[in-house]
Amino acid sequence: MAKNILKNLIAFGIGISVLLYLLTGIGFDRIYNLLIGIRLEYFILAASAYFITDVISSFAVREGIDRKLSILEILQSHMCGMFYSSVTPGRVGYYYTAFSLSKKTSDPRSGNIGILTVIQGIYFFTKIFLCILALLYFSRFLLTQESMNYLIIASALPLVFVIGIILIIYTNLPNRVLSRFRIFHKSLNYLSVMQDSCRRISKKNLIEITVLGFIGWITMSIQWFFIALSLNSSISVIDALMLQPLLTTIMFVPFSPSGLGFTEGGSEFLFTLINPEPGMGVTFMLLIRLNSILVDSLGLLDMRIHAKS
Repeated sequence: MAKNILKNLIAFGIGISVLLYLLTGIGFDRIYNLLIGIRLEYFILAASAYFITDVISSFAVREGIDRKLSILEILQSHMCGMFYSSVTPGRVGYYYTAFSLSKKTSDPRSGNIGILTVIQGIYFFTKIFLCILALLYFSRFLLTQESMNYLIIASALPLVFVIGIILIIYTNLPNRVLSRFRIFHKSLNYLSVMQDSCRRISKKNLIEITVLGFIGWITMSIQWFFIALSLNSSISVIDALMLQPLLTTIMFVPFSPSGLGFTEGGSEFLFTLINPEPGMGVTFMLLIRLNSILVDSLGLLDMRIHAKS
């Protein structure tokens, strides 16, 4: 427990350090002027679009667990998990959702972790396609090899995640590796339960989860578009659609909570291509974080439910 707290504190320190470096380079006064000028009506519309994204993701989870719970029960678990994911490295806090669902269904926690992992794998699979589209879209702005390398790396990250998830869930390779070490023998039982739960998801449900993933991409991009409008930025809906897969992928880097600092840096870089106003990209991403956290904080009600049970 103490080791995890220390890791999170180190990750938080790294994220804050990177963010402060960016803010110092841009100028705190510039960021402040952008923030005080936001249009609240668009910020509220962005929150509404993000809430719809949460609902869509909850339907995807429901497909995975085979409709054992109402959508409201899943939504509470999902939103609380999303809240925790925003403050943990690699967004691993989302797996609180598995704990919450297990309390509500009495299903094994490892099984629900596996199901959530499959759903995330499908989302990353869609991100591969979307990142390639984004790479082609933003390549028209790029003049340097360094810029191209940045986008290629960002586009390759989802592929790495998908390959890892496939190896863990749908092959026996991790089982053979873990079986060689006595210290991991107990973990093999949890891994087997997780794999069995994942392999029971039907092809029909996998297709439905994929379709929901694409719909969620659109609704989250609408959130991003409204955030841009709240800053009086001139980006288009297409710009928002292309920004979203690249920047949300960076949020999964394990060095800081939800990619804090690194995602803001990526946002500033991409915004210089489409709206070269200093500080706009960093401010945009900070508002995305704030908007999402405010909505997902409603999920903390889920903890009160468990506390009473």
